[in-house]
Amino acid sequence: MYNVSSFRADTAPLDELESLAQAKGLTFSKDGSGGGGGGGSNSNSRPHTPNHVLSASTVAWHSCRKLIYVPRSAQKGFAVGFWPLPEAFWPDVNAPALPQRSAHPKVTFSCSNQEPMIIDNLPFDKYELEPSPLTLFILARKQPKVCWQVYIQGSGKAAEGGHAFGYLKASTNLLSVNLFVLPNNYPVLLPLLDDLFKVHRLKPTSDWRNAFKNYLHTMPAYYAGPLRRALTRMGAGNLASTLVPETMDNCLSYTVLNYLKRLKNQAKLEYDKTLNSTPVNSKIRTGPDGIKVIPRSPFKKELLNNHLLRDRFALLRDQLTDFPGFMLGIKDAGLKSNGLRNAFDIPRHSLLDQVNNRAVYVVWMVCSLLFSS
Repeated sequence: MYNVSSFRADTAPLDELESLAQAKGLTFSKDGSGGGGGGGSNSNSRPHTPNHVLSASTVAWHSCRKLIYVPRSAQKGFAVGFWPLPEAFWPDVNAPALPQRSAHPKVTFSCSNQEPMIIDNLPFDKYELEPSPLTLFILARKQPKVCWQVYIQGSGKAAEGGHAFGYLKASTNLLSVNLFVLPNNYPVLLPLLDDLFKVHRLKPTSDWRNAFKNYLHTMPAYYAGPLRRALTRMGAGNLASTLVPETMDNCLSYTVLNYLKRLKNQAKLEYDKTLNSTPVNSKIRTGPDGIKVIPRSPFKKELLNNHLLRDRFALLRDQLTDFPGFMLGIKDAGLKSNGLRNAFDIPRHSLLDQVNNRAVYVVWMVCSLLFSS
């Protein structure tokens, strides 16, 4: 909770609220393969000081539901991820309905140390984990060069397990823990792609094609589109459609597709209905919308005839004379603003008074609810 008493104190809660709005919830749980993760190595000759975070009695990091911070794309203005997270079920084209699942993906991590894998030009997603007992444990190990693989139970063909789709890794400065999201079953795919570019020079052999086809059998069909785009981005656009056929994109039954289509149309109708039920202004403006800007006099020829000013003003002629569609807004004096509905309708000189009015209104509403109940 924040108690904002000044404009400067207002920035901290706003920044935190913005970061939380860009966060997604995940549930991380330790697999049952044993092993406590181990402690970090310390080459210092000083006596070892036990860390209670790494003690065997500390089990809070085994399972926790926390947020990951999803960065916003600078070009599009919203979060864009390249690889999806696996579903907890194998997609069936003949299934009449989708199985129920949790809103928060349940990610399982293995405590076995692995080398982080990445190849040139392969897209990947990187998300920072919210501070939690899990991040404290990983950072306390002080091993930024190793990672823990993550997977989702039930995402593979066999209902009892799934393949690794990324890994958890501490940052180099040991200040945060990041979730790297890669293609599903990336320990098998990445060596194949590396050989395709560096060994076969985009001319795959029959053995390589058979190995890649075997990988596709273990990959959920909803990864076909992202994998095809990744191959194109890496420079294998001529092979993308042949290696990953477009027929793999059909991973849902006809019944499910129609149901999703109906939901989409229903959501659009509800959205339009909401917009139409909340008009912008209660009164219709009868006057002009604005004043059109028209240049009063042509560009002075003296500015172009003078050799000292010709080059400087020649490039600015359009900016000084052309006002396409430029309108000056007109304030509607007869329209009363409702400060309780839209704060931007409040005049600047009435802001402080309106704050007091809002406080009185909130107290009145609370008292009304208490006495009515």
